[in-house]
Amino acid sequence: MKTDVSAELIQLDRLKSLQKQVFNILDVSENTRKEYSVRIKHFIQYTKTYGINYNTYLEYKRFLGRIDTFSIATKNKYLIAAKVFLDGLYRLRVIPIKITDNIKGFSQSKLHKKDGLNDEAITKIQNYCSTLEPTLINLRLKSILSLLIFQGLRQIEITRLNITDIDLKNKAAYIIGKGKDDKELIHLHPTTVKVLKAYIYKYHFHEGALFRSESNSSHGSRLTTKSIREIIKQILTTLEIDGSTHGFRHFFITKLIKSYKGELLTVSKYSRHSSIQMLEVYNDEIIREQDLPRFYNVFNDIAL
Repeated sequence: MKTDVSAELIQLDRLKSLQKQVFNILDVSENTRKEYSVRIKHFIQYTKTYGINYNTYLEYKRFLGRIDTFSIATKNKYLIAAKVFLDGLYRLRVIPIKITDNIKGFSQSKLHKKDGLNDEAITKIQNYCSTLEPTLINLRLKSILSLLIFQGLRQIEITRLNITDIDLKNKAAYIIGKGKDDKELIHLHPTTVKVLKAYIYKYHFHEGALFRSESNSSHGSRLTTKSIREIIKQILTTLEIDGSTHGFRHFFITKLIKSYKGELLTVSKYSRHSSIQMLEVYNDEIIREQDLPRFYNVFNDIAL
């Protein structure tokens, strides 16, 4: 018997109550669970207008495709959240069939966004830091910047750091990397050691979060990734630098690849990529950029 694709699969007023039930049983990090919980609100809002039927996932993808204000990366994040949610409803037998099969995500370019910081931007930041008084907030800022510039740490890795994870004597730190459950050793650059030493000495704490909030509403609590982004955004805005917090990692990796001249396996030890495929994207960008003068010269004899 042919299935009626317009048939409603679930009463919409149940979706909100099912959200926690679906996401709480996922074997993912707490941060990922929170991201899903935030993004699924967009899908639930969509269902209030269009309902849920056998074609909902495909229709939601087409709906996202028409939103010009969303980047492809953002569209894929919303689509993934919807897939995880709908698959969860199927596993819980709330809906009778799996409606997400054979539907691809949005095709995304492997090239990086132009949010990487360059040498000029880093020099501006370096000069700015040299003018700062050694207050707790300024030392915290310089410590975060050192972990971004000299270690290439991700924002989540910085927020997870505890004071006991820092081994200044052996110039090392123990971090929980992206998608990891256990801590891994990283070697600290001498500048990072110097800055962290000054910060920890001023901080006076011997355990707990390395970076804590100084705001009135959440004083003493562990800094979040959002807090890190806001701190860095303020500095970039002040110095009129067009970039993002992730741009520091882009700078770190690009700098290493240029210095190590294609030794991607060695670079991966410092960038902590599980595969060198992502580093190949960086390498291709560097090669393309370095080749631009030759490309320009090909057409030098043509003028319009």
